Amino acid sequence: MKKTYIALVFLLFSVSICMGEPAESVEMICNRDYTPALFNAISGAKDSIHIIMYSGGYYPDHPEGINRRVYRALVAAKDRGVDIKVILDASDWNPNNTGKNEKLEGYLEANGIKVWWDPPDITSHCKFIVVDVHTVIVGSTNWTYYALVHNNEANVLIKSKPLAVEFESYFRDVLGVSTDKLDIEYKE
Repeated sequence: MKKTYIALVFLLFSVSICMGEPAESVEMICNRDYTPALFNAISGAKDSIHIIMYSGGYYPDHPEGINRRVYRALVAAKDRGVDIKVILDASDWNPNNTGKNEKLEGYLEANGIKVWWDPPDITSHCKFIVVDVHTVIVGSTNWTYYALVHNNEANVLIKSKPLAVEFESYFRDVLGVSTDKLDIEYKE
């Protein structure tokens, strides 16, 4: 497992070097280190937070849960004037995941955060956040209870304007084919 984490960090660092994208810093954030790093990035945002998330858990029966604290941090950033855009996966083959994301959409939009849906026939398995087109957190962590509290997860926090610009471009490409209304027919 440790070899996997090291390989992930090395791969991302190597890709950054090969692409000529210098990084101010690269930090591995695994397991329970993810959420504090996420909170720091969100609370420090000044201009924008753009997110693609495969699976976001929203649990109405647990208002003090870790997920709700993440979402409240996003709402607080929005209230500070930060532009927040979220793309969630809408899988035509996975009604359970789409249902979880639909609950999250309801909460975010009720709190003034706009959500888009990727095309149902394409799985957006990404889990990344771009803050102020400068900081990127990318890795395996979904925003579900188990991912944030129990699972072994591997992520990297990268401070690099050039790399963040590339992630932002990718975000905009996905946003360009996404819709603001969930319209899905599930495969049988």
